[in-house]
Amino acid sequence: MIWRALLLAASAAVPGATAQENGGSQPTPVDRFEEEIQVLGELPGPPLWRVTRGDHVLWILGYPEWVPHDLLWQTDSVDHALAQSSEYLTSADVRITANPLKAPRLLKQFRRTQRIPDRGTLDDLLPEDLYQLFSETRLRYAPKRDALHEFRPSAAAKELFYSAARSGGLERGYTIHRAIEKGARKHNVKKVRTVLSERYKDSALLDSMEEMSAGAERTCLQARLQGLDAQLEAHKRLAAAWAVGDLASLRAHPGDPAAKACDPWQLAFDSEKLNEMESRRWDLWLENAERALSNNDSTFAVLPLRDLLRTDGPLSQLRERGYEVVEPDETPPEEQQG
Repeated sequence: MIWRALLLAASAAVPGATAQENGGSQPTPVDRFEEEIQVLGELPGPPLWRVTRGDHVLWILGYPEWVPHDLLWQTDSVDHALAQSSEYLTSADVRITANPLKAPRLLKQFRRTQRIPDRGTLDDLLPEDLYQLFSETRLRYAPKRDALHEFRPSAAAKELFYSAARSGGLERGYTIHRAIEKGARKHNVKKVRTVLSERYKDSALLDSMEEMSAGAERTCLQARLQGLDAQLEAHKRLAAAWAVGDLASLRAHPGDPAAKACDPWQLAFDSEKLNEMESRRWDLWLENAERALSNNDSTFAVLPLRDLLRTDGPLSQLRERGYEVVEPDETPPEEQQG
């Protein structure tokens, strides 16, 4: 089939488009779009990893964290894999649960973790040059949010990045998830969630957020604010490479330079408990994946692209457990689609 893609000159920004099936509307160019080249041809669509044992298969779609809100991508291979599958595995999440009577206390504690203690402000905490950069960035991307001055540096970094991403036409990978959910309903594929539930009073997550290192938080804010426009463009280019199955570009992508500096697991004052929670979260997902591989002829799963590309990620752990993992560029396109 013929699929239309907009490719940019090297100096131009990469446009995006809404995840939709064939015949959708044309994408709208983003700001600073300088040159547009229209290409007609066969494009493979996003890469699918294939995990097998015997004649049972698990298809895994890795999704970028941020995508242009109008990203166009070829859904045929994904739809075909879903049509063959009995179950659809979501990525692993952590959920903090509480007795309904204690929910207000949980919400209050979470809000407290977002703000500077003792009614302090960023002006009090930050070096003058970093505070100036924060103020300029806030006025540019979140001019109505004066209260960000009261947020901890890591929380302010997160909120400013979200505001900048939205103003640049980016959204979280919900676009992709909506397309997957639609395909799963269409083919009557059972959705299986992987959720690590932590009781409010037993969880170390909120306590660790309250005890973050002040120096680590300043490092996070500085990493997020410096080169923010370049970070947004990198996310657009990653999404564009993902949409056309450009695995070489995905592997070569340096990632978000501020992601590690602002990772809650890195910021936590005591990361040991959080690392243990992270390990249990992945163990649950791997348990679901192994059960599905044992019981189903075909299963479909989605995971964050950054986790699939990690050398110590879930694919590595599946290999260690005796499963064959076939990279997308090791599989002929016609075999990927059935």
